[in-house]
Amino acid sequence: MKARTLGALLLLFGFVMLVRGRGPGGLLVEFLWLGALVVMAAVLWRALLPKYGLKVTLIAHGAVALVAVTTLKYLAGPGILAFVAVAFWLLYRGSDRPRAWALVPFGVMATVATVAAADELIPQWDSGVVFLLGMTATFTAVYLLPRERGGARWALWPALVWAFITLTANDPGGGLARWIVPLALIGSGVVLLGWAGRKRG
Repeated sequence: MKARTLGALLLLFGFVMLVRGRGPGGLLVEFLWLGALVVMAAVLWRALLPKYGLKVTLIAHGAVALVAVTTLKYLAGPGILAFVAVAFWLLYRGSDRPRAWALVPFGVMATVATVAAADELIPQWDSGVVFLLGMTATFTAVYLLPRERGGARWALWPALVWAFITLTANDPGGGLARWIVPLALIGSGVVLLGWAGRKRG
């Protein structure tokens, strides 16, 4: 770990610990604290994985996640889910050949973490919509990625299914017919973009 990176993290941790729980802005401070811990976990992951292997790296990642859970009040639930999502993302990015299988659990856990945060911070929101949009985005991204970066053709079908569920869930008036043409255009665009990306690769 570079000294400059370590120094910046120590400054951020010290500042956040100093102002935690001091009147208004506690939620913002929790966001900063959670963000700092996530950055620390990512830095530790990259530093430990080449030297000590995946087992030790996962233990260190879990230890930082435990610190987050025990020191957060409002964002404890979303925080632990975010750490699981980050672990899958680092698994995907942490090798010469990306682990494509980690993309889907990353997207799912990131979506669930976002839903949990929305439920905690903005309870009047319909978090089900956030979940449906996140699942649609996950499989769409997997389909659109080039094959050498983990993209897969099979992801088109769950992406279209989740998109259809999202539209029907947000159509309480029964006006789904108005969405048929836009949905067909969007689906065609996704197929063409994925095909063009694979052709370039």
